[in-house]
Amino acid sequence: MLVVCTGNINRSALAEALLRTWADWYLPTDAAPRVVVTSAGLAAPAGQPMRRRTRAIVERLGADGGSHRAVQIDEAAIRAADLVLTADVAHRNGVLGLVPSKLRSTFTIREAGGIAARLGPAAPPTSVEELRARTVAFADRRALGASADGDITDPQGRDDDAYRDMAREEVPPLASIAATLFGMPGPEVEAIVATVTAADAFPFEGLGRPGDAAGSSGSEPRRRRWFGRRDA
Repeated sequence: MLVVCTGNINRSALAEALLRTWADWYLPTDAAPRVVVTSAGLAAPAGQPMRRRTRAIVERLGADGGSHRAVQIDEAAIRAADLVLTADVAHRNGVLGLVPSKLRSTFTIREAGGIAARLGPAAPPTSVEELRARTVAFADRRALGASADGDITDPQGRDDDAYRDMAREEVPPLASIAATLFGMPGPEVEAIVATVTAADAFPFEGLGRPGDAAGSSGSEPRRRRWFGRRDA
C-alpha cells in the first residue's frame, strides 16, 4: 500500500503512520509483518521529518511518526503497490501520469474511504491473499466513492486550524479503509472519528523547536490505545 501527497511530510506521512499501526493492531499476527505500507511525495524534500503538528496528531491516535523521513516518488514504488491512495485529485493524476496502468488501483483517500464506508466493516482477513483480494475489489466498486472524492487540506505553512482540518478530513476515511481491509472494529472507528472531530482536538501544546529531529522508536510490541482520552 502506497500513500502519496506533495511533500510527504504531512498528509501522506500521517496516513502511512496510521495505516501501518492499524495493520499491526488488527491483522493476524502472521499476516501483519507481510503488509507493507509506504508513502512518498511528488515533490518531496527528501530526508525531512514529519512536521511537528502532524506528528502530534499521529501520536494522539496511538501511532508513531518519529522515524518518518520524506521520500520522493518513483515508478517502482507505484508499480509495487497493490493499492495507491492519494491526498488529492491532482496527486492521483500525477501518479497515473507516471504509471497509467495503475488506474484500477489508485484512489484519493476520500474516494477509497467512501467506498469502504459503503461496504462497512469486515472481519480481519485470514491471509495476505484475502487482504489483497479486498483491495482489488475496490476497483469494481469505484462508483461507491464518487460522492466522497475530493482533496484533503494541505496544512504546510499554515496555522493550527489547517492541521486540524487535515485530520478531520483524512482520518475518518482512513479509519473506514482500515475497518474494511484490516478488520478495525466499528466502535474503534467511532472513537477515532470522535477524537479528531472534537471541538478541542489537538491543542498542539508543548511542541519542541521547529528544528527538533524526530527519533526512531524502534521495535515495539503490538498495542492498543483508547482514542477518546487525552491522558491515555
